[in-house]
Amino acid sequence: MMQKKVAQSTFTQTLAWTGTGVLALALLTGCSVAEPDNSEDTATTATSSAAAETSDATGDSTEGATGDQSASASASATDASTSTSAETTAAVAGDDPVFAAIDAFLAEQEGALIVEIDLDDSDTRYDVEAVVGDQILDFDVTMDGEVREDTDDDDDDDQDDIRRAQEADITAEDAARAALEGRDGNTIDSLSLDDDDNALHWEVELDNAQGEDDDLHVDALTGAVTTDN
Repeated sequence: MMQKKVAQSTFTQTLAWTGTGVLALALLTGCSVAEPDNSEDTATTATSSAAAETSDATGDSTEGATGDQSASASASATDASTSTSAETTAAVAGDDPVFAAIDAFLAEQEGALIVEIDLDDSDTRYDVEAVVGDQILDFDVTMDGEVREDTDDDDDDDQDDIRRAQEADITAEDAARAALEGRDGNTIDSLSLDDDDNALHWEVELDNAQGEDDDLHVDALTGAVTTDN
Protein backbone atom coordinates (compact mmCIF):
# COMPACT_ATOMS: atom_id res chain seq x y z
CA MET A 1 0.00 0.00 0.00
CA MET A 2 2.72 2.53 0.73
CA GLN A 3 4.23 2.22 -2.74
CA LYS A 4 0.97 3.15 -4.54
CA LYS A 5 0.58 6.43 -2.53
CA VAL A 6 4.07 7.58 -3.40
CA ALA A 7 3.49 6.98 -7.07
CA GLN A 8 0.19 8.87 -7.00
CA SER A 9 1.79 11.84 -5.21
CA THR A 10 4.59 11.98 -7.71
CA PHE A 11 2.19 12.00 -10.63
CA THR A 12 0.07 14.77 -9.08
CA GLN A 13 3.14 16.92 -8.45
CA THR A 14 4.23 16.42 -12.03
CA LEU A 15 0.87 17.61 -13.29
CA ALA A 16 1.02 20.63 -10.98
CA TRP A 17 4.40 21.65 -12.32
CA THR A 18 3.24 21.06 -15.80
CA GLY A 19 0.21 23.40 -15.26
CA THR A 20 2.46 26.12 -13.87
CA GLY A 21 4.72 25.88 -16.88
CA VAL A 22 1.79 26.21 -19.22
CA LEU A 23 0.50 29.24 -17.31
CA ALA A 24 3.90 30.91 -17.39
CA LEU A 25 4.18 30.27 -21.10
CA ALA A 26 0.72 31.74 -21.65
CA LEU A 27 1.62 34.86 -19.68
CA LEU A 28 4.81 35.34 -21.64
CA THR A 29 3.00 34.83 -24.91
CA GLY A 30 0.30 37.37 -23.89
CA CYS A 31 2.90 40.02 -23.13
CA SER A 32 4.47 39.50 -26.51
CA VAL A 33 1.14 39.94 -28.30
CA ALA A 34 0.13 42.97 -26.22
CA GLU A 35 3.33 44.84 -27.08
CA PRO A 36 3.88 44.59 -30.90
CA ASP A 37 7.10 45.70 -32.50
CA ASN A 38 6.55 49.25 -33.94
CA SER A 39 10.08 49.75 -35.20
CA GLU A 40 9.07 49.35 -38.86
CA ASP A 41 6.15 51.87 -38.57
CA THR A 42 8.40 54.37 -36.79
CA ALA A 43 11.03 54.07 -39.50
CA THR A 44 8.38 54.48 -42.21
CA THR A 45 6.94 57.58 -40.52
CA ALA A 46 10.40 59.12 -40.15
CA THR A 47 11.19 58.43 -43.78
CA SER A 48 7.88 59.98 -44.97
CA SER A 49 8.44 63.05 -42.81
CA ALA A 50 11.95 63.52 -44.18
CA ALA A 51 10.70 63.12 -47.74
CA ALA A 52 7.94 65.69 -47.16
CA GLU A 53 10.43 68.20 -45.72
CA THR A 54 12.75 67.62 -48.67
CA SER A 55 9.84 68.12 -51.10
CA ASP A 56 8.78 71.36 -49.39
CA ALA A 57 12.33 72.67 -49.42
CA THR A 58 12.78 71.75 -53.07
CA GLY A 59 9.40 73.27 -53.98
CA ASP A 60 10.16 76.52 -52.18
CA SER A 61 13.58 76.68 -53.77
CA THR A 62 12.21 75.95 -57.22
CA GLU A 63 9.35 78.43 -56.88
CA GLY A 64 11.72 81.07 -55.55
CA ALA A 65 14.19 80.50 -58.35
CA THR A 66 11.42 80.50 -60.96
CA GLY A 67 9.95 83.71 -59.53
CA ASP A 68 13.34 85.41 -59.49
CA GLN A 69 14.05 84.33 -63.06
CA SER A 70 10.61 85.51 -64.21
CA ALA A 71 11.04 88.89 -62.50
CA SER A 72 14.53 89.23 -63.95
CA ALA A 73 13.32 88.38 -67.45
CA SER A 74 10.44 90.87 -67.16
CA ALA A 75 12.78 93.61 -65.95
CA SER A 76 15.21 92.87 -68.79
CA ALA A 77 12.40 93.04 -71.35
CA THR A 78 11.21 96.37 -69.91
CA ASP A 79 14.74 97.79 -69.95
CA ALA A 80 15.22 96.61 -73.54
CA SER A 81 11.91 98.19 -74.60
CA THR A 82 12.75 101.48 -72.86
CA SER A 83 16.22 101.48 -74.40
CA THR A 84 14.81 100.83 -77.88
CA SER A 85 12.24 103.62 -77.49
CA ALA A 86 14.91 106.06 -76.30
CA GLU A 87 17.21 105.13 -79.20
CA THR A 88 14.36 105.61 -81.69
CA THR A 89 13.53 109.05 -80.28
CA ALA A 90 17.20 110.01 -80.33
CA ALA A 91 17.50 108.87 -83.93
CA VAL A 92 14.53 111.01 -84.97
CA ALA A 93 15.87 114.01 -83.08
CA GLY A 94 19.33 113.52 -84.57
CA ASP A 95 18.05 113.45 -88.14
CA ASP A 96 17.22 117.16 -88.21
CA PRO A 97 19.53 119.90 -86.88
CA VAL A 98 16.51 121.93 -85.72
CA PHE A 99 16.30 119.78 -82.58
CA ALA A 100 19.90 120.52 -81.66
CA ALA A 101 19.27 124.24 -82.23
CA ILE A 102 16.18 124.15 -80.00
CA ASP A 103 18.07 122.28 -77.25
CA ALA A 104 20.97 124.73 -77.43
CA PHE A 105 18.63 127.71 -77.23
CA LEU A 106 16.60 126.38 -74.28
CA ALA A 107 19.77 125.48 -72.42
CA GLU A 108 20.83 129.12 -72.77
CA GLN A 109 17.35 130.63 -72.20
CA GLU A 110 15.67 128.30 -69.72
CA GLY A 111 11.90 128.74 -69.56
CA ALA A 112 11.68 130.66 -72.85
CA LEU A 113 8.79 129.88 -75.22
CA ILE A 114 9.75 129.66 -78.87
CA VAL A 115 7.15 131.15 -81.21
CA GLU A 116 9.21 130.97 -84.40
CA ILE A 117 12.34 129.24 -85.63
CA ASP A 118 13.59 129.67 -89.18
CA LEU A 119 16.61 128.25 -90.99
CA ASP A 120 18.61 131.09 -92.50
CA ASP A 121 19.10 131.12 -96.28
CA SER A 122 22.80 130.42 -95.74
CA ASP A 123 21.91 127.21 -93.84
CA THR A 124 24.47 128.18 -91.18
CA ARG A 125 22.14 129.35 -88.40
CA TYR A 126 18.55 129.52 -87.15
CA ASP A 127 16.66 132.72 -86.45
CA VAL A 128 14.71 132.22 -83.22
CA GLU A 129 11.92 134.37 -81.83
CA ALA A 130 10.86 133.58 -78.29
CA VAL A 131 8.99 134.84 -75.25
CA VAL A 132 11.57 135.50 -72.53
CA GLY A 133 10.00 136.74 -69.34
CA ASP A 134 7.38 139.27 -70.41
CA GLN A 135 8.88 140.27 -73.74
CA ILE A 136 9.66 138.92 -77.20
CA LEU A 137 13.35 138.62 -78.02
CA ASP A 138 15.18 137.52 -81.17
CA PHE A 139 18.22 135.24 -81.27
CA ASP A 140 20.62 133.61 -83.68
CA VAL A 141 21.58 129.98 -83.04
CA THR A 142 24.51 128.66 -85.05
CA MET A 143 24.89 125.08 -86.18
CA ASP A 144 27.50 124.47 -83.49
CA GLY A 145 25.07 125.58 -80.75
CA GLU A 146 26.22 129.15 -80.13
CA VAL A 147 23.33 131.40 -79.04
CA ARG A 148 23.44 135.15 -79.62
CA GLU A 149 20.71 137.74 -79.03
CA ASP A 150 19.79 139.73 -82.12
CA THR A 151 19.09 143.29 -80.94
CA ASP A 152 18.62 144.69 -84.45
CA ASP A 153 15.34 142.90 -85.11
CA ASP A 154 12.17 144.61 -83.89
CA ASP A 155 8.77 142.90 -83.94
CA ASP A 156 5.58 144.95 -83.85
CA ASP A 157 3.43 141.93 -82.92
CA ASP A 158 4.89 141.26 -79.47
CA GLN A 159 1.66 141.06 -77.46
CA ASP A 160 -0.02 138.70 -79.91
CA ASP A 161 3.06 136.45 -79.93
CA ILE A 162 3.10 136.34 -76.14
CA ARG A 163 -0.60 135.46 -76.01
CA ARG A 164 -0.21 132.67 -78.56
CA ALA A 165 2.81 131.23 -76.77
CA GLN A 166 0.92 131.13 -73.47
CA GLU A 167 -2.12 129.44 -75.02
CA ALA A 168 -0.26 126.74 -76.97
CA ASP A 169 0.07 123.25 -75.47
CA ILE A 170 2.31 121.98 -78.29
CA THR A 171 5.85 123.37 -78.24
CA ALA A 172 8.03 124.09 -81.27
CA GLU A 173 9.90 120.83 -80.65
CA ASP A 174 6.64 118.87 -80.40
CA ALA A 175 5.41 120.43 -83.65
CA ALA A 176 8.66 119.61 -85.46
CA ARG A 177 8.55 116.00 -84.30
CA ALA A 178 4.89 115.61 -85.32
CA ALA A 179 5.53 117.16 -88.76
CA LEU A 180 8.50 114.84 -89.46
CA GLU A 181 6.81 111.64 -88.37
CA GLY A 182 6.51 109.30 -91.36
CA ARG A 183 8.26 111.77 -93.66
CA ASP A 184 11.74 110.35 -94.08
CA GLY A 185 14.14 112.58 -95.94
CA ASN A 186 12.32 115.79 -94.97
CA THR A 187 13.89 118.56 -92.89
CA ILE A 188 12.39 121.50 -91.02
CA ASP A 189 12.84 124.81 -92.82
CA SER A 190 10.67 126.90 -90.50
CA LEU A 191 8.13 126.74 -87.65
CA SER A 192 5.85 129.62 -86.78
CA LEU A 193 3.03 129.82 -84.22
CA ASP A 194 -0.06 131.45 -85.67
CA ASP A 195 -3.84 131.59 -85.21
CA ASP A 196 -5.31 132.03 -88.68
CA ASP A 197 -9.08 131.48 -88.72
CA ASN A 198 -9.08 131.52 -84.92
CA ALA A 199 -7.36 128.12 -84.84
CA LEU A 200 -4.06 128.15 -82.97
CA HIS A 201 -1.51 126.10 -84.92
CA TRP A 202 2.08 125.80 -86.02
CA GLU A 203 2.78 126.60 -89.64
CA VAL A 204 5.50 124.18 -90.68
CA GLU A 205 7.54 124.37 -93.84
CA LEU A 206 9.46 121.23 -94.81
CA ASP A 207 12.15 120.70 -97.41
CA ASN A 208 11.55 117.27 -98.91
CA ALA A 209 14.04 114.83 -100.42
CA GLN A 210 13.47 116.34 -103.88
CA GLY A 211 14.32 119.83 -102.64
CA GLU A 212 10.72 120.97 -102.79
CA ASP A 213 8.69 122.66 -100.06
CA ASP A 214 5.83 120.99 -98.21
CA ASP A 215 3.58 123.06 -95.96
CA LEU A 216 1.82 121.53 -92.97
CA HIS A 217 -0.28 122.69 -90.05
CA VAL A 218 0.22 121.20 -86.57
CA ASP A 219 -2.61 121.93 -84.16
CA ALA A 220 -1.08 123.81 -81.21
CA LEU A 221 -3.55 122.23 -78.78
CA THR A 222 -3.73 118.60 -79.97
CA GLY A 223 -0.67 118.02 -82.17
CA ALA A 224 -2.80 116.82 -85.10
CA VAL A 225 -1.07 117.27 -88.45
CA THR A 226 -2.87 118.47 -91.59
CA THR A 227 -1.69 119.54 -95.03
CA ASP A 228 -1.80 123.24 -95.68
CA ASN A 229 -3.94 123.65 -98.77
